[in-house]
Amino acid sequence: MEGDESAAVEATEGTPLDELKAEESSLWSLLRLLLSGKTLPHLVLIVGLSLLLQMMAVAGSESMSALGFISLSGGYLLTGLLSGSGRIQRWIQLPEAAESPEQGRLKRLVFSFRICLFPLIMAAVVLVALLALVGEQGALGDLTGLLPMVLSSCFVVWAIVQGRGFGRWLASLAASKLPEAQDRAEGGLRRHSVLSYVLLMALAGGLIAAFEWMAGTSLAPAQFFVDHAIFFVALTAVFVLAWRRSFPARLQASSRSDFHSFSNRWMLLSQLLIAWHLLTVWRHWAITPSDGLLMLEEFLLMMFTVLMAIWGLTSRSYRSTLKLVNANNALPVGLAFGYAYAGSVAMLTTVLNDVRNVMMAGHIVVVLTFLWMQPRVLAATMGGVKATERIQQVVEDAVPTVEEQQASAPQTDQVSQSDESPREENVEDVQEGEATPQSIGEGVSWSEPEVLASDVSWDDDEIELLD
Repeated sequence: MEGDESAAVEATEGTPLDELKAEESSLWSLLRLLLSGKTLPHLVLIVGLSLLLQMMAVAGSESMSALGFISLSGGYLLTGLLSGSGRIQRWIQLPEAAESPEQGRLKRLVFSFRICLFPLIMAAVVLVALLALVGEQGALGDLTGLLPMVLSSCFVVWAIVQGRGFGRWLASLAASKLPEAQDRAEGGLRRHSVLSYVLLMALAGGLIAAFEWMAGTSLAPAQFFVDHAIFFVALTAVFVLAWRRSFPARLQASSRSDFHSFSNRWMLLSQLLIAWHLLTVWRHWAITPSDGLLMLEEFLLMMFTVLMAIWGLTSRSYRSTLKLVNANNALPVGLAFGYAYAGSVAMLTTVLNDVRNVMMAGHIVVVLTFLWMQPRVLAATMGGVKATERIQQVVEDAVPTVEEQQASAPQTDQVSQSDESPREENVEDVQEGEATPQSIGEGVSWSEPEVLASDVSWDDDEIELLD
């Protein structure tokens, strides 16, 4: 999988906008990897075991349920850390061999769950280690009663991870197919703000009417707005808060066409998701959906949260030296997060006595996360692009371009031609005169060099040696 990692690294090089465009495609490739038929039994197992452990928590066995969730999460995390070995990969994935006609479909389905044995063995190892530490006879004493509280407190962390993952995905959508970078007049934000607000209110009103119809209640238009006035006021207040907090960044982005388009898309998409979470909270509070619909929503939310968490870790790890998550261990690490997320929801359900309270708390945390992210994403994206462009400009100024080299080339040719022209004329003169070339030194008067003391007469008798 080294090729996949190198490709991912190359895809993320460039400006922050280029990185966001690359991450949009990496999300779909990760989704295809997680839903591969070679690893499907792991996904079936997490659904079955999560439902079983949640029923145990509701029945009053919160400590045993928390032990189960933590052990399964730790087991899959260890599996992901060890999945770099080819042997481990063969143990946790189904082979690509052709199906044998001798085996029945049911037998093949049951036999395919053999790839879950190794993670379950690792989970058993984690369970034994937990009991040795915090069990009744553990080294730290009996602390199993604190495990549900510890696991439930992690729900806030999972909700923040969910919000950041969804936010990164929406930013990648906003960065796709942007116009060319051109300067434009700063401003022009009011029109987009008004259109965004009208669109949000219309969609929210339509969805509330649909939920009312699904619940079997239909209201007159006047009564409809009276009953849901609190929601519309809350949505308006959150919209105004978000637009006010992001105004400096949006005003700065309006000076360039690509930044302006990215800013408008990002704010609209993130505000749509904020409106959806607020609507979900209001629906749980005022409309009271059925238990089956709540369970389906919780399951889908858990799957999307796991997907976004893996994707966020993968995107960061590919650009770091740690590389915690890669194509080989994305599924086991994601399932480890999934068991932890399902366990925190199950523990909060017992603490708050109603799964709807858990859902509402999670949605509110995601809304706050998005409000915190909106101006930061704009500032980070625009600042990173401008820094990259500034570096490129410095490099271009320091290194001569091809056009500059070509422009200077004729001058050097002219100089070389002017230097060589006298030589060519001399050669032509020699040829026209048919004169033999002069030898070296011809026409030069050579005189004998003067010797030191040449005019002195030396007499042997007058030589005197001095001590």
